[in-house]
Amino acid sequence: MSIIVYNPTNGPSVKSKNMAKRLHSLENSVIGLIDNGKKNSNVVVERAAFGLKRKYKVKDIYIHNKKSFSHGLNQEEAKMLAEKCDFIITGVGD
Repeated sequence: MSIIVYNPTNGPSVKSKNMAKRLHSLENSVIGLIDNGKKNSNVVVERAAFGLKRKYKVKDIYIHNKKSFSHGLNQEEAKMLAEKCDFIITGVGD
């Protein structure tokens, strides 16, 4: 009897990434927070929004709710957030 082992890796798909341009200040900016939909992620995101509003003089905070935590943003969502927000935070995990 023999066993076949498949290698699921295919190497990196992106050749290089560049860092986003950093803001000099959060003052008067629009911050986007992405709620990925995992259990209690809304609590974490809302608490982060509250803390950011208290600590910085932001113009607005926009919370975007993903349709599924297991999928990334689609191009339309990413474009909308990029146009609406100066700074975006994502990454609520378990």
